[in-house]
Amino acid sequence: MERKTAREEPPATERRLKVAYLLHRFPHLTETFIVREMHWIRQHGIDLTIFSLMSPKDTVRSQQAEDLVALGRYSPVFSWGVARSQFHFLVRSPVRYFRAFGRLVWQIYREPKVLLLMVSLFPKCVHFARQMEEQGIDHIHAHFVWLEGIAAGVAKDLLGITFSIHPHAFGLFSRNQRDVRCQLENASHVVTISEYHRRYIAELAPRIGPHGVDVVHCGIEPDRVRPREDRGSNTPPRILSVGRAVQKKGHEYLIEASAELLAGGRPLRCDLVVGEGGRRDRLQAQIDRLGVGDSVTLLDSRDEEGIFQLLREVDIFALACVVADSGDRDGIPVSLMEAMAAELPVVSTPVAGIPELVADGETGLLVPEHDAPALADALDRLLEDEGLRDRLGRQGRAKVLEEFNVRLGAARMAEIFKTVSRQRVR
Repeated sequence: MERKTAREEPPATERRLKVAYLLHRFPHLTETFIVREMHWIRQHGIDLTIFSLMSPKDTVRSQQAEDLVALGRYSPVFSWGVARSQFHFLVRSPVRYFRAFGRLVWQIYREPKVLLLMVSLFPKCVHFARQMEEQGIDHIHAHFVWLEGIAAGVAKDLLGITFSIHPHAFGLFSRNQRDVRCQLENASHVVTISEYHRRYIAELAPRIGPHGVDVVHCGIEPDRVRPREDRGSNTPPRILSVGRAVQKKGHEYLIEASAELLAGGRPLRCDLVVGEGGRRDRLQAQIDRLGVGDSVTLLDSRDEEGIFQLLREVDIFALACVVADSGDRDGIPVSLMEAMAAELPVVSTPVAGIPELVADGETGLLVPEHDAPALADALDRLLEDEGLRDRLGRQGRAKVLEEFNVRLGAARMAEIFKTVSRQRVR
């Protein structure tokens, strides 16, 4: 465990701010970046409580998540405790109670399925608000423009405390945009992950504007993702991709590019960690149809250490992100950060905020989305040029260390929380 520095410790006389993280589900396998943020933000004068709208599905897979589980709060949809919380707020301020419900409906009435789900969760949101009141919570933070952001708005209306919302790709791009704007404008403050997202939010919600949004990059712990000391080429060379089997990851283009290289006589092995479900069957059918099953393999999910081990074993990392038909897209994929921290050369596409991490020819290579031949050319260029692989790998790691370090991001988030919590609730 890394020793805390004096800089990381809050002054002894400083009151620790009480912050509630309101999450859709905790712990959640694909949201390890939030676990890292919560772990490190506690080093900056923040007392943390985690409220999870849904029960966890995933087994705790990291020591950091294990340490945070004790801070988690859960609730059934209905219990006597939930009922008492409704009575508590109805007696104290029926106006606030019904205003919170009305604002919830106003934000999402254009999305009937979301509305139905949130109406069923409303009593639980009220119950969480009462628990926050009892704990003296000063500020609420919600990742994603989704259920958690709406729930945080309910607590704000009932308690009169500030809340910040942290939009990522999920929810921001593919939901009804008027509902997204209402949800963003209801927040006391907006924090997002890239300049691309900042511009998008400013255009979508002019009332907020670019100056009303702080950019804090998601980050990783570079010390945990160490480069392989005896870096050398595998025979055949190995390419890795990590991402769920969903359209926006662009896995089919990497499979097609690999097949093109193999057909041209370039030996390689390409592993794609996609987990179960989603489009996995479709991807496997593509592999079978192209006849590359001996060289291209779909792998099940791995925990963090399993992914880090794979990163130490391969030569190149590729993630062919695209804008999905629904409008959904990646922000800045954490898997790219991890690969670059492992000093791997990376190939990706200029979708959303990716160019803020992968500068073409400097910290990696970028190719147009939906372009398997261009992806094949970029991979072939890396496979052919060891010097290029080494240079991009070193510069990529330096980029992550400087700008995508979770410890720096956590310090910035803590300062934002302290500033916003002193503001008047709007």
